Amino acid sequence: MAVSGKVYGKNQFSVGIINKAATAFSTVAAADAAYKLLPVINVSYPVLNMIESGEIRSNNAGMIETDKDQFRTAKGGFVTMDFEVPAERNFIVRMLANVLQDHTEDVSGAKEIHTIQATSGAAMVRPDFTTNIGSGIPSLFDIALYYPESSQDKLISSAVLQSLTMNFDMADGRCLLNGTFYSGFASSAGFVTEANVSNAPDVIASTNAKVIPIEAYFDVKQLDVDEQSLSDLVLAGVSFTFENNIARVGRDENGDAEGYAFGIPSVNITGEISFMYDDNFNFAATKNILADFIGGKTATLKLQQGDGTVDNAEMGEMNIECEIYSTAVNLDPNAETGAMITVPFKVVQPTNDDGDANGVAFKFMYNDLYGSSTW
Repeated sequence: MAVSGKVYGKNQFSVGIINKAATAFSTVAAADAAYKLLPVINVSYPVLNMIESGEIRSNNAGMIETDKDQFRTAKGGFVTMDFEVPAERNFIVRMLANVLQDHTEDVSGAKEIHTIQATSGAAMVRPDFTTNIGSGIPSLFDIALYYPESSQDKLISSAVLQSLTMNFDMADGRCLLNGTFYSGFASSAGFVTEANVSNAPDVIASTNAKVIPIEAYFDVKQLDVDEQSLSDLVLAGVSFTFENNIARVGRDENGDAEGYAFGIPSVNITGEISFMYDDNFNFAATKNILADFIGGKTATLKLQQGDGTVDNAEMGEMNIECEIYSTAVNLDPNAETGAMITVPFKVVQPTNDDGDANGVAFKFMYNDLYGSSTW
């Protein structure tokens, strides 16, 4: 057979997602569903993690395992898929709601006001992925992977983000999302590898909510250090990584998941922030960025796009507030734009003197034109 002269590029591959009701958890992804385009920059081939083993057995005249010694099955396995996508107004909320499995909304006005949070007054709750709770929670996706040639499309059923990084990179100018989808449906019934997806993925937009990228800027950038009040910082970049330890539970007749365990033992939020070494943040008393690290103290980080009030007045407003516990403090005096301080951190729940949860661990607010009923 002669070699093929066809060459394919990444623009010929597409990823589509569609929201899925928890009551349909065990239903396999459909080839004729109305998938919405996830406009990825990079996407990897799905990784099928199978159950396998193999060891040399008795009555072997040699010292090498035989082919019959090997065992492999997709039953009981899982599927993962990595991706990177520029954040857009029309889907950032549903991605964050999916990885944290938390979401409330106010749909009473002209804008949909979304809140995703872990606070003393609204603690995160471990979801039952087979029962609808409300406001789009629990959040599940069916995923379609479109390939250039027929009978090569892939379908991933009942997927959840096991990790998501939200990176506000001032150099790039955009907020970028990268993460990993997880599905406990690895059998040939749940992970379809030779499909023909009938409908092209449609852009997640409407006439009133066009595709708008989320930029990497903030009107308000504040951090309190050394047990002082919030101070303005010159931000170079900030990122948050959300990990939920999602894991499949049980096996149905095909060996696929009967549910998911979420946040066991915990949901982890980590990140990194880089900002200018200046009069507000340095190593002097009352401004000493190192003092919190040495003393094991937390600091409050506030970031705002807009006027600080996420309401019906202006679309695309964003508030992020979190309590951070630094895990290191680094100074780069050789940075091209001036000396920079970088602080890796993890998000923690603050407490009062009695050790009771008190205040905000993480809170994200955003407004757009998409209530969860449209996801």
